Amino acid sequence: MKKITVITGHYGSGKSTFAANYAIKCAEQGEQVTVVDMDTVNPYYRTADLGELFARKGVKLCAPMYAGTNLDVPILNFDIPAIYAEGRKLVIDMGGDDAGAYPLGKFRSFLEANKEETEILYVVNFCRYLTRTPEEAEEILREIEAACGLKATAMVNNSNLGFETDSDVIAAGIKQAEMISKQAELPIFCHTVPVLENRTVSAESTANIFPVEIYIKNVWN
Repeated sequence: MKKITVITGHYGSGKSTFAANYAIKCAEQGEQVTVVDMDTVNPYYRTADLGELFARKGVKLCAPMYAGTNLDVPILNFDIPAIYAEGRKLVIDMGGDDAGAYPLGKFRSFLEANKEETEILYVVNFCRYLTRTPEEAEEILREIEAACGLKATAMVNNSNLGFETDSDVIAAGIKQAEMISKQAELPIFCHTVPVLENRTVSAESTANIFPVEIYIKNVWN
């Protein structure tokens, strides 16, 4: 397991939900985990909103000073190298698209110096606008990489329709992910499957399947 996991992707791909689940999973496996909310794009769906959940799970949260307030502005008031020096596992939740990836460039030299301990995961949801095909998904990936000056190391297939997800959606997402994996020469980190309260969603294959609790919900859910 790498000590630094950067999670990026298209706006609305489910990055923050995956980041929260991944951090909690690592904590359950005995890791000391810190989640760093570096989302300077979206003030509504972000890991900073899960402070109480993280506290119960033993996960430390670092978020911008104004996150979650009506003064939510893109100010990053923390030092990634200093947080890393604490010796904890870091899960860094980036903002969407190339705009959200720009702040990561500030720490490019640090991440390159710790390349062996760093993984950059590209989260993609093939049910979302602008990432419905492998070609579109790769285009977003390259824009993100250009913005931060760093290459993704693996892909997280997070294809879903929220609470409307069924096994057919999961199967189609896995097929698309395998196509972009070959096309972009990017290995698959995992395929997510949402954990729903009213029914079970399954995948034909159990390889690299990562169950995801939907912690960040719309007000109508």
